[in-house]
Amino acid sequence: MNNRSNRMMTKAALGAASIAAVLVLTGCASPPNNDRTELRDAGDGFPALAGNWYDGGKFVDPENILRIQESQTKDQVRQLIGNPHYSEGFFGVREWNYVFNLYTGNGNEYITCQYQVHYDDEMALESTRWRDVQCPALLVPIEVEEIAAEPRAEKLTLSGDVLFDFDSDTLTLEGRRAVDQVTQTITNDFVSPSVLIIGYTDRFGSEAYNLALSNSRAETVGARMANQGISRSNIMTAGRGMADPVVECPGVSATPSVTECLRPNRRVEITVTETTH
Repeated sequence: MNNRSNRMMTKAALGAASIAAVLVLTGCASPPNNDRTELRDAGDGFPALAGNWYDGGKFVDPENILRIQESQTKDQVRQLIGNPHYSEGFFGVREWNYVFNLYTGNGNEYITCQYQVHYDDEMALESTRWRDVQCPALLVPIEVEEIAAEPRAEKLTLSGDVLFDFDSDTLTLEGRRAVDQVTQTITNDFVSPSVLIIGYTDRFGSEAYNLALSNSRAETVGARMANQGISRSNIMTAGRGMADPVVECPGVSATPSVTECLRPNRRVEITVTETTH
């Protein structure tokens, strides 16, 4: 992979330099300070890292963060990711703050991330925020492959499991962030991009159903990218269902182990080509 692809990988997923920067900025936390009046000095709407209950952050299962959705109650959020990590109260409070440690996939290396949950007037989840863009990139990794140098063409692959809920064509919270990040990368790195989005499923379910679901998911990603600045006329979408599997896994029933094995097949591929005039 050449330097250009490496640069895109850094933006779309997680570069080593970005990890190092986050480790320097957020890797160390001083002992907790639970005086709420002393917390809001981060300058970006997040409380000071040192003010959380845990010295250095708390490890969390990334799958639980990926299950966070709009309209969830505080109890549902608490069941997934626990109580907030600051002394901000439980009743009538419309903002919860967390400090999570997320593994980078490189041995025991991890980065410390601040995460914020906002509730509406009915105390239902309204939105979430990350303080650093490197953090959500760990939850929805993006594979980048250079296809050609002239005209320039690259393929980005995202996991369908983390972009969408089961049997759904609606992007998750983190899925929307991932698509937005890809869109920003494309607009930064391509002058006149032509984008082809193809959705895939695994082999379980009828061929017709999988074809329809994969097509609908590709269309959803395309619509999101168009809303974020790429001309809709430059975006093509298609669904290929269970075609072109990346992996072959034995088993005739959708057991948890077989389903997990087939995860790479459930994907969305985005091919970007620099058009010439």
